[in-house]
Amino acid sequence: MRISFDLDDVIFNMKPLTMAAFERAGCPYTKMVAWDMSDIANETIIKNLIQLWSDDMLYKMPVLDKGIPHIINNLIANKDMEILFVTERRLKQPEKTYRQLRDAGINCSFEQVYDMPGLKSDILVNLKPDIHFDDSPNVIKGCLEKNVPVVMISNNSTLYNHHLRGTVEHYPNLRTALIKKGIYTPQKTK
Repeated sequence: MRISFDLDDVIFNMKPLTMAAFERAGCPYTKMVAWDMSDIANETIIKNLIQLWSDDMLYKMPVLDKGIPHIINNLIANKDMEILFVTERRLKQPEKTYRQLRDAGINCSFEQVYDMPGLKSDILVNLKPDIHFDDSPNVIKGCLEKNVPVVMISNNSTLYNHHLRGTVEHYPNLRTALIKKGIYTPQKTK
């Protein structure tokens, strides 16, 4: 089974970076209710966000769930699974993305990381995953249009994708999605 994962707000928590951009602008933090940041934030906030990306804060974001590296490492170790990480980050720096995954404790190889130019849904068409996990409404729509099997991560922090809940399978977090899809079975502790 070939499984691909988005990174930001699926594996890594982007909220600290977004909150820092609002703080630098002297504005109270506002949850993203639209995918396009320009719909909810002023130009100063957007400039701060771009600066924080450029300052590599993006590559220092913590994982959303401390158990996810362990879960993903179990999937990587499974010979019947091929795990890929596909992101559409603005800076296109796969080496830094790879290092971020490794620093988070995910035992991936550089060849598993796809941080490249182009529409993610087009990249996914070429990669042919059996299932892809993402939060971006644009990627979800692209996957649906191009017949790429997709599961949406949708929760109270991803208000920007709630409008798609009626059209695509969705779960509040990656751990739940992997369990419900039968991809990961939690180990019982004694």
